[in-house]
Amino acid sequence: MLAALWSIVLNQQTILVVDDDELLARMVAELLRRDGYQVWTAHDGLQGYSSYYQHQAQTVVTDIDMPELDGFEMMRCIRAIKPAARVIYISGAPEHYHRTLLKEGQIFGAAVLRKPFAGIELLKLIPSFADEKTKPGSYSYGWSDQKRFVWKEAV
Repeated sequence: MLAALWSIVLNQQTILVVDDDELLARMVAELLRRDGYQVWTAHDGLQGYSSYYQHQAQTVVTDIDMPELDGFEMMRCIRAIKPAARVIYISGAPEHYHRTLLKEGQIFGAAVLRKPFAGIELLKLIPSFADEKTKPGSYSYGWSDQKRFVWKEAV
């Protein structure tokens, strides 16, 4: 119990989770809440934009392929409100969006996780990623030895 309270005190960060798979969005949100983050969810890009407009979360965790607005279109709208908005893209096929993800990483410092991912991967990524000192371009993307599309933090 004390650890949970300590986590809540330490994590004053707000996160918006956007995914058209409502079960996945709920599971990710619950994981983040248990770690002490304040979380909102949305189930398509238009709802995500509307929720961001209301709450202006510090970090957006979003699927790419969604109805209404895809993740990239939603982030373009969000960046009209806050150009430095932080985003972690989640996708089952990030290689289909290779060029756009490279550009997002270079220009905006975006990160990407391949679905399915372990909750610990997301929990490890958020604190360093959300640091306002993280500069755009500090993440890069490439192919791992297992032919998987991965993000890497620059050294």
